[in-house]
Amino acid sequence: MFLAHLVYCSANICSQAYIQSICKAETEEKKIAITFDDGPHAEITPKVLELLEQYKVKATFFCIGNQIESNTELLNLIDQNGHLIGNHTYSHHRWFDLFSSQKMKSDIEKTNGVIFDIINKKTKLFRPPYGVTNPYLNKAIKDFNFHTIGWSIRSYDTIKSTEETLKRIKKRLSTGDIILFHDNREHIVDILKLFLEYCKNENYEIVQLDELLNIKAYEVN
Repeated sequence: MFLAHLVYCSANICSQAYIQSICKAETEEKKIAITFDDGPHAEITPKVLELLEQYKVKATFFCIGNQIESNTELLNLIDQNGHLIGNHTYSHHRWFDLFSSQKMKSDIEKTNGVIFDIINKKTKLFRPPYGVTNPYLNKAIKDFNFHTIGWSIRSYDTIKSTEETLKRIKKRLSTGDIILFHDNREHIVDILKLFLEYCKNENYEIVQLDELLNIKAYEVN
């Protein structure tokens, strides 16, 4: 039973067991924020950006460092279009949660450097791979002054169909939600278009993450 509890706490970013994470805003206003993980992707991210521009919506992109290095112009475009950029580690390694604290720190720091070199901004937004937290990660990020961002709705867009994903989100959507999408999946464009239309019809206002949470997204020099 104790082991099961530890596994739950580690795998659930909103458990608050190891790291204080922000997973939802406390608000009565009909406002939500959308986030994307695992990009930028050379083919899919531009389509996502085009759709967001069409609906005049701003989002937050938690980017992987090695993906950024392969798509530097895309990171510039995300920033120039007014979206926020967060640190999603450099490697997004499958066993990242088993790294030592120092190895985690180096991986995260490398991504901070890559982001800064391209957009000249030091992000304060961080999301761990798979939303997994543990004492090693807590130690690794203690000097970064991050806001660790979770989510209140996980879309499961990586494993579910467009219809299943939308049904899941609509069933759970409420004020203050932070929704997790991925901008490296082909059908995210279809999902996003239908979701944005749904929000418009239901009078949900999609706002920037920093506005929703009343936090700073970047270090101020």
